[in-house]
Amino acid sequence: MEPNPGPENGPNSRPVSVVELICYAYGLADASEITEEHIHRYVSERRRVDERTQQLRDRLRPRIPRPRASGDAA
Repeated sequence: MEPNPGPENGPNSRPVSVVELICYAYGLADASEITEEHIHRYVSERRRVDERTQQLRDRLRPRIPRPRASGDAA
């Protein structure tokens, strides 16, 4: 069976650098092709994704009622 070409999440996985993420995101061969424009674009896209993710988490987070204390009225 062929190994999974995707990112590894196991104990033997190595951290992926921002440079590698930018190269992958924009189809660049290596770090020498990264321009300041790539960096600004990547950062602004990540901010939008992070904001959207937080909005979804807030919306989908279940509301768990607090436990009643022994002296609370029913």
